[in-house]
Amino acid sequence: MTTRALTEVSIQDPILRYGGVYTLALAYAGTSNNDAVRQLLHIAVSDTSDDVRRAAVTSLASLLLKNPGQVPRIVQLLSESYNSHVRCGATLALGIACAGTGLQDAVEILEPFQASSPSMSSTRALYTKVVSDKHEDPMARFGAAIGQRLIDAGGRNVTISLQSRAGSKNTNAIVGMAIFCQFWYWYPLAHCACLAFEPTAIIGMNEDLKVLKFEFVSNARPSLFAYPPPATPPKRETFAKAATAVLSTTAKVKAREKKKAAADADAMDTDEKPEPKKDGDSSPSYAPSSSLTT
Repeated sequence: MTTRALTEVSIQDPILRYGGVYTLALAYAGTSNNDAVRQLLHIAVSDTSDDVRRAAVTSLASLLLKNPGQVPRIVQLLSESYNSHVRCGATLALGIACAGTGLQDAVEILEPFQASSPSMSSTRALYTKVVSDKHEDPMARFGAAIGQRLIDAGGRNVTISLQSRAGSKNTNAIVGMAIFCQFWYWYPLAHCACLAFEPTAIIGMNEDLKVLKFEFVSNARPSLFAYPPPATPPKRETFAKAATAVLSTTAKVKAREKKKAAADADAMDTDEKPEPKKDGDSSPSYAPSSSLTT
């Protein structure tokens, strides 16, 4: 091992120990070095800093990228740790090292972290629910958004791979995933995951970028190649206004008030009628003002 990495891991400052862990992992990326794996496992269970412990477990993915089948066996006990940071590192290590491999051992370890069946359809539904629910924890919503985008990356035409098709290390992909794991401190670093994407589509072109005439036979169902459906905003439910209940006592009171108002109106009409004049009484009931003069 490099003396610098060992020195940084053993000093008191947790930030330098954190950097020492990644120095060790990137220096021995893809080598499956036993001493490096042993050192990272020791840090994962003994360090006093949660960030350093999470980084140590996550860095196992870089060391074992050429032997992804060994990652589930190594992180199995760590995935059951009481420390949430260690469990987070274990899931990241499984996701990075075993991406695109379809290892059943990795799926079995990740099953307890799912609230329901680990099938792809229910996982997508869970991610969609968490992302759209405003009452969820912001960190949970952010993590679900990242997971949802990684599943459907490139319209399902790319996957994460830390090595080339020939089996050699892909330096850009390794560095990109190492930076991606730092999104814990700064969210924009999550975009560096794009450096590890590798196309999975079949592109029928030659070196002159001309489309060739060929036929490709696939026995898989077409839904496997379908693009993910666009996310739809939640529909606002409209409720019809219920009719106001009318009590019998209320109806009786209103009828009584209406009857009383009608009676009062009739009484007012009767009072306003003029009195009829008697026969032969044509003089006014008062004396003219001229007769009062003397």
